[in-house]
Amino acid sequence: MKKLKMLTALLSLSLLASLLAPSLGAYAMTSEDKETQAKTGQPFASYWFPNELLKWSPKTDPDAPFNKGTIPLKKRVTSAKSNATQTSKGELMSLDIINQHTAGTPSQGFKSIQVYNPTQWQYIDVLVAWAGSSGEGIIIPPSADTIDMAHKNGVPVVGTVFFPPNVYGGKTEWVKQFITKDANGRYPVADKLLEVANYYGFDGWFINQETTGFTTADSVAMQNVLKYMQAKKGANQQIIWYDSMTTTGEIDWQGALNEKNSPFLTQNKKAVSNGMFIDFRWNPDRLAASNKNAAALGVNPHKLYAGVDVQSNGYTSNVNWGAIFPPAGQAPIVSLGLYIPGWVYYNSTSEADFVAKENKFWNGNKVDPRYPENVTGAKDWQGIAKYFPEKSGISALPLKTNFNTGKGTFFNKNGVRLQTGEWNQRGMQDVMPTYRFILDNKGGNKLAASIASDDAYTGASSLLLSGNTVKNGATTTKLFATDVKVKRDTTFSMKVKGTGNTHKLVLQFAGEKNPRKVALKASGTGWVNWATTLSPYYGKTIKEISLETTTTATQSNAKIRIGEIALQGKTDTGYVGAVKNVKVAEKVTPERKTNARITWDKALGNVRYYEIYQKNAKGAQELIGTTPSSAFFATNVYTVKGKVQMTVKAIGY
Repeated sequence: MKKLKMLTALLSLSLLASLLAPSLGAYAMTSEDKETQAKTGQPFASYWFPNELLKWSPKTDPDAPFNKGTIPLKKRVTSAKSNATQTSKGELMSLDIINQHTAGTPSQGFKSIQVYNPTQWQYIDVLVAWAGSSGEGIIIPPSADTIDMAHKNGVPVVGTVFFPPNVYGGKTEWVKQFITKDANGRYPVADKLLEVANYYGFDGWFINQETTGFTTADSVAMQNVLKYMQAKKGANQQIIWYDSMTTTGEIDWQGALNEKNSPFLTQNKKAVSNGMFIDFRWNPDRLAASNKNAAALGVNPHKLYAGVDVQSNGYTSNVNWGAIFPPAGQAPIVSLGLYIPGWVYYNSTSEADFVAKENKFWNGNKVDPRYPENVTGAKDWQGIAKYFPEKSGISALPLKTNFNTGKGTFFNKNGVRLQTGEWNQRGMQDVMPTYRFILDNKGGNKLAASIASDDAYTGASSLLLSGNTVKNGATTTKLFATDVKVKRDTTFSMKVKGTGNTHKLVLQFAGEKNPRKVALKASGTGWVNWATTLSPYYGKTIKEISLETTTTATQSNAKIRIGEIALQGKTDTGYVGAVKNVKVAEKVTPERKTNARITWDKALGNVRYYEIYQKNAKGAQELIGTTPSSAFFATNVYTVKGKVQMTVKAIGY
């Protein structure tokens, strides 16, 4: 495997110079966030009311560089079906509370593991970063770390425009501001929404209008705003409409697509919005009628998402699955819209409980997508894996994953502990296994797979195979769905901790019936490197990656850790340029500690992420954080003789 290439830029600035003094009038924040920022310098994820958004500009918002997504949306790969009931014709939209609060969300993580980092991306086709508050802000773009986390897995993410019901503080003036046209025929708020999406790098907006007090003319104006945005948005962006406002201007949830709400979706065979989230009031007849109405209007019925509310009861929710998904082999009537699957986190008592709930919610009780639940009632929870084939964002090389979930209580690099203490940065989440978990034991082995957070090669977690083994037992773990072509210099390598075993790479190539097993050669100790060249398979397209482990000893409570998997060549990794134009703005807190906003120009080449170091009181370089972005906020920074000294390193593949 190619050695990581790291280039640095060193800063040494006076503690008294360049004190951070943002212009709080340039953008909106609650008084509490203003006070916190004035005290600490903390950048926050954005939120606005319409008139505040009109005043926003990335040129005057000092938080703007911290709120930009960095990772482009990866091309989505669809796996072969894991069970007979999966269908590739429908989609899943997830409306989820990724950040627990509208206000007070640090732009790119903070020093805690108390944060929701979803890891099951294989069934989600669109993520709506759900948020909004009549007391804080109703226009909320996804935070930068959410953008990066979703994009890495090939999932588009959209922000929320939430006009609340009047009883929850909704104001007619906010809607009026949104639908107001200026003297030049433009809709200023809509233009700003598109500017935000383009600057921050996310994929559109979910419009939820539930405020009452409007007329037919207002409804037409709202439709015109949607058409305006449709004409001006990027080709890969989307505008999603919620089934609430009707053609009369009333708020009258239909639970269907019909003549009262279809003009918000399509007019004259042209898209007004790119999808509609159907309110929870649907029933089998309404969904069947919606399917027919969509076809008559020239709309793909799978751009209708039947809302299923799982916020309160998670996988104990009572859902009429048969109304959406007919018997196996048939296309779903409409697509599925999940409302707050983050129940798996917000109703957990510990990280272990969260992991267990997340696995069961998406994959069923057996935590294996091949075996949907055998239940008799159509309303019983059977795991989302029953209905959708697995997908991934692995459509190009290089592939490198350390199974890092994007948070932890330490940070390792190449097996060495560089940082201790809690942290989270969702953009640092690696590609997780596509199949959660497809694992076959033979010869007496009884191993199970999990993502473990107690040890890591790089990052703060690893893939763990644990359980009982026997001599010459074998365990095959299906890992990734891919669509990548082998190049002449492509190699495979992985880092494994756990003695007494041998490993083979198992590849399923396009157009071939049976997978091929490729022997791996071991080298080193501790985290042992297992590697091979794939040049004999030049030109073939890899569709699935699995691992076969043969255990050479009988052992109870065996632990086999996989800390890294890399599929790459020199032509995929290439040169990583120097970190340039590093700027530091410091903020001395009342406790006389120093916080620092650090920004730099994106380094040239295929950068995986950046490491930020400080020189501590002993004069040694100390890792204080990692990010895929080109901005970082550091707290409690050491000073050496009145100066803060930091180093930013660009890390390649």
